[in-house]
Order: sequence, then C-alpha cells, then structure tokens
Amino acid sequence: MTHNKKPVILVAIVLIALMIIPVIVLMMSKDDGDSPENRSEASISTGSSAASPVDYDLRQLAERAEKLLSDDLAVALRKGDVSLDFMADLNKDAEKARDALEDGKLEKAEQYYRSVVEAAEAQLGALSLAETARALNDSTYTELKSLEYLKAAFENTYREAVETYNKGLRDLNAGQYQESISGFEMTSAILGDLEGRAIQQVGGMLEAGNAALAELDLASARSAFEKVQQIDSANIAASDGLAMVNALEGIAAEVEAIKALVAQGEFNTALGQLDALLTQNPNNPFLLNERKVIEAQILELEFNAALERATAAEASGDLLAAVTELEAAIAMRPSPELSARLEALKKKAKAARLEVLLETSYNALKAGRYDAARKSYREAVALAPESKEARTGLEKASSLYLANIRYSQNMESAAKYMKEGRFPLAAKFFNDAMASRPSSVPPSQIQEESRIRTELAVQSKEVAVHVVSDKKTYVSMIGVFAPERFKEKDLTLYPDIYKYKGTRKGYRTVEVEFKVDARKPVELEVICTDKL
Repeated sequence: MTHNKKPVILVAIVLIALMIIPVIVLMMSKDDGDSPENRSEASISTGSSAASPVDYDLRQLAERAEKLLSDDLAVALRKGDVSLDFMADLNKDAEKARDALEDGKLEKAEQYYRSVVEAAEAQLGALSLAETARALNDSTYTELKSLEYLKAAFENTYREAVETYNKGLRDLNAGQYQESISGFEMTSAILGDLEGRAIQQVGGMLEAGNAALAELDLASARSAFEKVQQIDSANIAASDGLAMVNALEGIAAEVEAIKALVAQGEFNTALGQLDALLTQNPNNPFLLNERKVIEAQILELEFNAALERATAAEASGDLLAAVTELEAAIAMRPSPELSARLEALKKKAKAARLEVLLETSYNALKAGRYDAARKSYREAVALAPESKEARTGLEKASSLYLANIRYSQNMESAAKYMKEGRFPLAAKFFNDAMASRPSSVPPSQIQEESRIRTELAVQSKEVAVHVVSDKKTYVSMIGVFAPERFKEKDLTLYPDIYKYKGTRKGYRTVEVEFKVDARKPVELEVICTDKL
C-alpha cells in the first residue's frame, strides 16, 4: 500500500493543476487593465501606427468576440453552464487574434476572432436550447399531473404520454436538447388530444343526461351522469345532475303535471302546485330549481308585457305612461339599451309636459284665473327650472294673483260697508280695489263695480238733518258738535253712521246710532225722559 500512494498523489496534483491553470489564464487576461476590451481597443486602432489599418468588418468582429467573452459567456460561466476549459480555449484563441492584430496579420486575426464568435454563439445557442428543454420539462410534467384524473378512463393514451415524456427526460439528461424538446412537445400534443376527447365525451354525456332529466327519464339521466363521473369523478355538473335525479325519485309524476301546466302557459297554477309539493319535500333541489325557472318565465312575460305597453303608450302620445311602463321593465331586467331609451323618453315627455303646462298656464292667466295659472306655472318651473318662460310666467301670475286677492277683498269690504251705511269706508275700500284692479275681471265683478260706483255717487252729497230737543237735555253728536241745550237744530251731514248722545241730571242718558242716507232727510228727537 505504501508503494501505491505515490502514483495516486501525482495523479491528484496533475488534476488540480489542470483545474487551476485555466482559471489563472482567464484571470491574467483580465488583470491590470489588460482586459479583452482594453486589448481590443489598443489593438484595433485607427490612428497612425506601424500596424496595418483595421477595416470596419474586422473591428465589428473583434468587438463581438470580446463582448461574448466578457458578458454572455462570463455570465454562463458564473452560472456553471460552461466549463473553465471551454473558456480557457476561447481566451487563448482571442489572445492569438489580438497578437495577430498587433503584428498586422489581419487575415489571421479575423480567423481567430471568427472561430471565437462561432464557438461562443454555438455554445450560447446550445444553452438557450437547454433552457427551452428544461422549461418544457416543467410545463409538461405539470400538464401530466393536471390530467392524471383521466388515467383510468384513457389508460393507453395516458401511458403513451408518460412514456413519451420519460424519453424526453432521458434525452434532456443526456444533453440531447433538441430531441428532448421534440419529446416534450409530442407529450403535450398527446395530452391535448386526450383532453379534447375527454371534454367532448363528457360534454356529450352531460347533454344526454340533462336531456333525459328534462324528459324525467331518470334511469337514462343517472346512467349518463355516472359515466361522466367515471371519466371525471370531480365533475360538478355530473354531481349536480345526480343530485337532481335523486331529488326526483318518488315525485316524477307530480313534476310532470307541473311541467304540463308550464307548457300551457299556466304559470301561476304551476307555481301553486310546486309550492304545495315543496311543502311536502322541503329543500328539494330539483323543486327549488324548477321554481326559479318558472319565476324567470313569469318575469319574462311581465317584462315583455311592460315593454309592449310602453311602446303602445309612446305611440299614442301618452309619454308619461310610457315612462312608467319602461321603468317597470328596467326594474325587472336592467340593460344599458333600455336605460338609454328611458332617458330619451323622459326628455321627450318632459318637453311635451312642459309645453302643455305653459299653454295651460297662459290660457288661465289670460282668462283671469290667476290662482290656476300660478299653480300651473309652479309645476312648470319644478319640471324645468331652466325655462325662462315658466319662471317669468310664475312671477307674473303670482303678482296678479296677489293683486286679484287685494281687489276681491277690497270689493267685498266696500260692498259690506256700503250695506251698513258706512259710505266713507265703502268709498275708501272701493278706491283701493280700483287701484289693484286686474286687467281682466269677470262680468259679474264689472256689474258689482258699477253698482257700488253709482251708489257712492248718490251718497256723496250732504243731507239735511233736523234735531229737536227740550232745551233741558244736553245734546251732543260725536265728531259733529259738543254738548249743548237747544229746542231744535238744523245740520247738513254727509251720508254715514253717526251717534248722538243726550244727558240730563237725574235722568237716564240717551245714546243712539243713526244712519244718514242721501235718499231721505233725517228727523231726530233727543230728550231724556226716564228718571233715575
């Protein structure tokens, strides 16, 4: 054993040297600013020198070679994708190219640089191919796992996909990247075909199951859904279908009767029978689903009816009714198209309603019905605040309404006081009424104005009043003369209501209102006769 140790040690030293020398060569090529780039820049000079001038193509080739060595291959070396020996060989060729440039041997330099570029690009291309193969390996494996549930139903096809994948994996491990890529792509194609066939079969069986379920053929429906589960045990549609089949067990005849009512359009009757069946079978999934279906059909009918009524109302010019019906339809089934139609209809209805209100208001104003005009204009302003005509009309109608109220109240007061004989007050209120008189008044008011005016004209003259007393009673008349005793006294007074007063010591005071009317003279006797 002692004799065998020396050869082993020598072999180890040689191997270590082989590993270290390329690294040292690579490091020396980069030390002290004597990098490939610097060497290249120093060698590929366009100034005056003893070396032959470098043409454009050679300079481009040299820069490409130096870039591949310093950038792309350096990154690959750090990642362990290229060997030190490969890098050392390329650096040697690059060094030879630099030396040839310095010596003016341009053809030789071009040969070395071209060999560096070709070898580097070939290696980088192989690395790119390897990356593609590794990525395909991962994605293909993931795809195999995702479709593993189809293994039992499509055993031969799935086995073929696995075997093809394994061959691609062996090629990848052997460094045969193009072959491995082909294997992985073939695996993906097999899996795609497998998935497509599975989807087609599952879809067909689900359609058959649902069709059988709709016809209440429970045995056929169950068979179809169970076949789907044999392919895809986690298929939700198949599970739901089987749940519906189970829910129909024992009530198929009742459900068939309900479906017959629906087919005849007797939705409310069908819904009533369905609710009764639900009472006996609470939370039955088929019945609950059928209820939703019937409700959806009822909603569809009501929706279409509302649309028809809206269209008919719009055609007849009843735009407000059309808006109401369209709003009801949108509440049942909103849609951008109906909302846009509603907005257009509202604008149209608003314009039409505004036109009617303005016409009604104007006619009421013209006829002197100021309160009606005011209310109509107010509605127009609320509908379209931007309408100048509505705002102006409301202001005018309100002003005339106020004036009309004042006129009416003053006329009523004038008539009242004239009836009571208080002609000065009647004249005052009549004048106030004339000051606020509207431009248009009804004929009855015109007649009343004429009657009051005529009467006030008659009552505007002084009337003779003859007062008789006993010269013992003190007689006074408020606003006319102070207390005095006389036998008789003559006065001239304007028509109105007056009050006289008679006082005498030891006698009851006499105080009486009397009316002075232009149509007859007034005779008064003021004597205190009742002793206290």
